[in-house]
Formats: sequence, structure tokens, C-alpha cells
Amino acid sequence: MLEIIAIFGFGVVVSVIFDQIWKQNKRKEQEMAKTGLYANIHAKQERIAKQKAEGKPVERMRKVGAKGAPTAAAFKASAKTAKKK
Repeated sequence: MLEIIAIFGFGVVVSVIFDQIWKQNKRKEQEMAKTGLYANIHAKQERIAKQKAEGKPVERMRKVGAKGAPTAAAFKASAKTAKKK
């Protein structure tokens, strides 16, 4: 990306803007990485409830064994790191 900045000759202004955008995206990735299995499940449940209330087409939870659904091993692993109330 720095090569493109040098070619166009925008100089420091563009590189500063690029750095800010890069840092914002990095923060978003880190925040998403912090959420766990249970947080993702609860977030999806909230989205489903909101969609039902708005009358929009509703997302569905995946069935056990479906592609992309959490496995039993994923639940065991997340239980090890789950915060206790």
C-alpha cells in the first residue's frame, strides 16, 4: 500500500489516513476475536428476537450436525474458558 501512496504522490496525508483505517480494522478484528461461542449464540438469539419484532425474515439457528454448527467438542472447549457468574 505504501508503494501506491508513493506513486500517486499524496504523501503523508494519505499514509496517516491509511494508518487510521488500518488501526480501526485491527481493533474490530481483535474485538471479534475476543467473543466466544456462548457470546456468539446469545448475539444471534438477540438478532433473531429483533428480526421477529420488526417483522423481517428471521435468521435460524443451525441444527446439530449441520455444516457450520458448533460441535460437542466446541462446547466442551468453550466451557473451559467460560466466565462463571
